[in-house]
Amino acid sequence: MTMNGKLKLVGLAALGALLLTGTGAYALEGEGSVAQTQKENNDRIIAIQHYGGLRKSTGEVTVTYYGSSAFKVTSPRGVEVFIDPWRNDPTGVWGIWYQMDLPITTADIAVITHAHFDHDAYNRLRAAMILDRMSGTFELGDVKVIGIAEKHVCVPQGKYSYRAAIINLIHEDPCEPTDTMQWDNTLFVIETGGLRFLVWGDNRQNPPQDVWDRVGNIDVAFLAVSDDGHILSPHWTDVVAQKMNAKVVIPCHYAVKGINVPGAGGVESADKWVMSHEHKILDSAATTFTPDSVKGMKQFVVYFGGHVPFPVSGPPKPDTTNPQVPDPVNAWERFKN
Repeated sequence: MTMNGKLKLVGLAALGALLLTGTGAYALEGEGSVAQTQKENNDRIIAIQHYGGLRKSTGEVTVTYYGSSAFKVTSPRGVEVFIDPWRNDPTGVWGIWYQMDLPITTADIAVITHAHFDHDAYNRLRAAMILDRMSGTFELGDVKVIGIAEKHVCVPQGKYSYRAAIINLIHEDPCEPTDTMQWDNTLFVIETGGLRFLVWGDNRQNPPQDVWDRVGNIDVAFLAVSDDGHILSPHWTDVVAQKMNAKVVIPCHYAVKGINVPGAGGVESADKWVMSHEHKILDSAATTFTPDSVKGMKQFVVYFGGHVPFPVSGPPKPDTTNPQVPDPVNAWERFKN
């Protein structure tokens, strides 16, 4: 073997070792694309672009809640769109918000509204494609996605001084004109099954009129409302829902028992807001919509509460036993000679 060949082998071995180490694993799983680690492929996508879908139309759109702001929307022809998967902050700056990881989930398309850890957990998805903060129009099968570039909320009207906390912690103002890319947010309109779904993400309360013109009338709106007003306060949720003439409002970005760390990020449930509106509390993690099922509704609230399609970890059980007192250790004796 030549010296050049030996060097190539050494280089490949070093690369393999890097990929197997904790550092390499973090580089693959912690940040950036993780597609190279996944065992799935794009066969479903090829079938959708060839046949227009994966099944005959059921006439229904299924919405499944995954906690936080995460949903899966399944079109009548079986195309799966996953919205805003969540994770804990990989930098550690914001502490631990979730008691568990979002279970690995498959989807055909992922849409990410903005670059915050509670919305952009690419490593928890097995998605054939990711529309990250996309503006413009995308179509596949019986799904059309419209992305509208907008801005993250910077002054919520809730319990906590959000803007001041941001400036104090990371020395960055989330408001225009000095906002950085993490404060960009994309509104997504998903059209399928004769319905228009609006994904709000963490958008500001009062976008300009041209944004409302692009949004238009909405059948089902996913709005980030919790009783503490972490993103949209109860008042502003009503304003936003009315502005888009939403027939149905589905709350999200609220605390779910067993998923969220209690009190982390100041996020509470949306129970009080829900109860103040005409509503239906679901008893499962999934529900379906058709144009007929929402006909005549006006800001009707559909609430998943704590229902998700996977077991939640729950808080650790307290140890009620009295632990045994350990025997004393004379640590200094290890130096005896």
